[in-house]
Amino acid sequence: MNGGMGPGAALVGYPTPAGHQSDLNYVMSMVDELSGILRINQQLTANVVEKMGKVREKAKHLNLSNDELITVVANEMNEDSQNLERENSELRKALEKSEYNKKENWKLSIHGAEILADIAEKMHRFKEQHEADTLAWHKNYRKQLADEREENLNLRNQINDMKAAACRANDGFRQMRRFVTDNDSWHELEVENHRLRTEKRFWKRLALPLIPDNDSEWSDDDDLIDPEEKKREAAKEKERKEKEEMESGHGSEQAS
Repeated sequence: MNGGMGPGAALVGYPTPAGHQSDLNYVMSMVDELSGILRINQQLTANVVEKMGKVREKAKHLNLSNDELITVVANEMNEDSQNLERENSELRKALEKSEYNKKENWKLSIHGAEILADIAEKMHRFKEQHEADTLAWHKNYRKQLADEREENLNLRNQINDMKAAACRANDGFRQMRRFVTDNDSWHELEVENHRLRTEKRFWKRLALPLIPDNDSEWSDDDDLIDPEEKKREAAKEKERKEKEEMESGHGSEQAS
């Protein structure tokens, strides 16, 4: 039975179909019943062997003829069993039952072997399908991984190109700033431009005294008022207010 249960032992850890499990339970119950019948037959055989041993001992130690030996053994057996016909009938019934159980157990064994073979075949198909699915999954995964790596490589190349372009632009800005800072002629042009703009603003304000300071005329980028001119404008505004106050004071005194 150990050899017959070998394929079933390899199925540990896998789910068994409900129909196969019920068949296996039925087979195991019949195997247990057969084991009980075999134990009874072994006991009966042991009794027969024991009695044959006694006959052999008597034939060995007693100097008897065959008829006398048969008579002595028959008397002893009759003493042990008063109804030999009943025992013979029971033995025949047991033999017939054992023969029937043997045939039924053989059929069950064949059926169980077929079930185990079917399970083994299905497990082989499942293993084959599982390996095929796993290989297909790994192939698809490797393809996706290669695509992602290629895309990441392209992105890294683009980032490196952008960094290189930014470095070149930064270097150009540094060179331009160095050129503007270290070039005396450019500095002189900037100073002259500032002076001309200031002079233009001065003459423009002289030519247009009636335009207030918050007018849109002075909102152009070229009309940038430096701090010193703001101070001068504040001083002029202060003198104008003091003069108006003084004039208003003299006018009130004359009226009184």
